[in-house]
Amino acid sequence: MPQILNCSEHADDDEVHYLTTLLLYHLVERCGGQLQFSAQDVRQMRESLSSKMVQIQLGNDVKLRIIDRVPELQ
Repeated sequence: MPQILNCSEHADDDEVHYLTTLLLYHLVERCGGQLQFSAQDVRQMRESLSSKMVQIQLGNDVKLRIIDRVPELQ
């Protein structure tokens, strides 16, 4: 089940997955080089992914949003 919805006309899914890795690196770097999650945090995130997903839009800027999972991807 996809966890990232590609809403870009400018990038295919492979490019979006590569960009996601870069964005994760950027986030960790901006948070002082380290992010830490508890096992409980991970469980809650996994549960949330059954009804939520990340939407990515590429243009002049990159926009990420948490959205309700679209019905065809549930």
